[in-house]
Amino acid sequence: MNHIDLLIKAIICIVFAVVVYKYRVLDIGGALFATFIGAIILFLQGMGWFLLLLIFLIVGTIATEYKVNFKKKRLQEKARRKTMNVIANGIVPTIVAIFSIKSNLSFLYASAIAVALADTMASELGVLSDKAYFITNFRKAPPGTNGAISLYGEAWALIGSSLIALLSIPLLHLKPLYAIGVIIIGMLGCQIDSVLGATFQGKGKGNIISSDALLTNNDVNLISISISVLIAYIIIAV
Repeated sequence: MNHIDLLIKAIICIVFAVVVYKYRVLDIGGALFATFIGAIILFLQGMGWFLLLLIFLIVGTIATEYKVNFKKKRLQEKARRKTMNVIANGIVPTIVAIFSIKSNLSFLYASAIAVALADTMASELGVLSDKAYFITNFRKAPPGTNGAISLYGEAWALIGSSLIALLSIPLLHLKPLYAIGVIIIGMLGCQIDSVLGATFQGKGKGNIISSDALLTNNDVNLISISISVLIAYIIIAV
């Protein structure tokens, strides 16, 4: 890596930090940690890996900001994402990027991003649905309730997972067969997230922690992504 390449990547990281904070994509802590994660991935694995992470952030932000006032009323929470949310969604892809220095783990990386985006799309857009059901027993639930799913949300989860899978082909040089696997892992991870939410997050909505919650929304995100990547690893190991 020459000095010019280092300078260009450093500038990209600085611009990234300024933009995500200036346009209120993340709070100051989230912006700094996202920049840290982005820098690790950019310097270790290159522009393709970084762009896939950036696409997740852009699309996820669009989904979060869509009809934001309506969602604030329904969920009674702020839309701006904070440090812990960045950690929950970004720590696993970062670890994969580090371990991928010696082995090509692009399938695991794409799978982690796919789960994160599928869940973001399902939760941020699924809450707009009029009908939702608990994933554990399929009883009706108020939209936005932890562990509740909807056809609308599932459709958006599939779109998010498919987007990451499709872009992984040119950006990560992933084979089409593995891209299909990314879609499957992305959707599976989204369902794991919902099951964990229904089981351990209590009766609250979104990031609101209820008195009976054993896990927070960020905990559930981190665990679901971790489990999904483990499943993806088992697939390629077999």
